Parts: sequence; structure tokens; C-alpha cells
Amino acid sequence: MKDADFNRNPKGNNQWVLRADDTIQKIINKYPTWTKKDFTGEGELNPDKKNALLTKTECEREKLVFGHVGKRRKPLKEIYKLSTKENISRFENKEIDEDTFRKNALSKSYRDKMSQSVKKKINKQKKRWANMSEVQKEIKRKGDRIFQKRKSEMKRKERLKNEKKDR
Repeated sequence: MKDADFNRNPKGNNQWVLRADDTIQKIINKYPTWTKKDFTGEGELNPDKKNALLTKTECEREKLVFGHVGKRRKPLKEIYKLSTKENISRFENKEIDEDTFRKNALSKSYRDKMSQSVKKKINKQKKRWANMSEVQKEIKRKGDRIFQKRKSEMKRKERLKNEKKDR
């Protein structure tokens, strides 16, 4: 090849023209509930890449303001279905805020999915700790800390021993 700087398209035909921030912001404002991933065709509301309205580089511009950022929250109707009657009444009486209400519903849904054997094990641990006095609890915590330190020390020694063998 004679000329390393040979340009196959000197007139610049069919070159991509960048859209201005204003036009991109207008597109974003049309869909206030969409996230960046929805605009690039990777999200829940727009899962097909063929229907992408923006490119990733367009979404990364600093001046753009998206209507929705982050993970979507479940609607309160679904949270009510997952919650206990006690939690619902506490939420409606404004004893707990919405975030706490959602967290309680999530933990209840996890408990509902647990097997009976796991539930029994957890309940057994709770009963054991509930029947202890504060002095006994502190002794147990201290013993657990000592056990954890010994365990981590043994792992460290084993790792050092293996490193010496590898050399």
C-alpha cells in the first residue's frame, strides 16, 4: 500500500451525525418511567435491541436528566399482598414508614419460601437465645468470637503452609 493515510470517503457521505443534547432530552422526556437500559433496548419496558431509541454513548452524556434511575420498586398493591395484617395496620397508622413496610414484606416473602426444616432450625436458634440471660448471651458471644478467631488463624496458617509448598 503506497499511501497510509488513504481516505476511502473524502466527501464524508453517509457519516453518522451526532444528535444534540436537546433532541435526546426531548426523547427522554417522552418516556419518564424508562431507565437508561430501556432506552438502549436492554431493559424491562423495552427489551428488544431493535427498538432502541438511544445508543449507550448518548445515554452516558452528563447533561441528560432521566426520569427514572435505579431499580424499579414493586407497586404497593403487591407489597400489601406479601405483608402480614399486623404490618399493614402499623403502616396505615404511620407507625412505620414505607421503606420499612417494604423490607418487612420482603423478609416475609423469603420466610414463606423457606422449607420446613430450615424454619425449624431458625426457630430453635431463636428459642435458645430467647431463654438465655444477658450474662449467658455475652458468654456465648465471647465464645463465638474466640472460635471465629481460631478458625481464621487456622485458615491463615494453612494458606501459608500451602504457599511454602508451592515455592
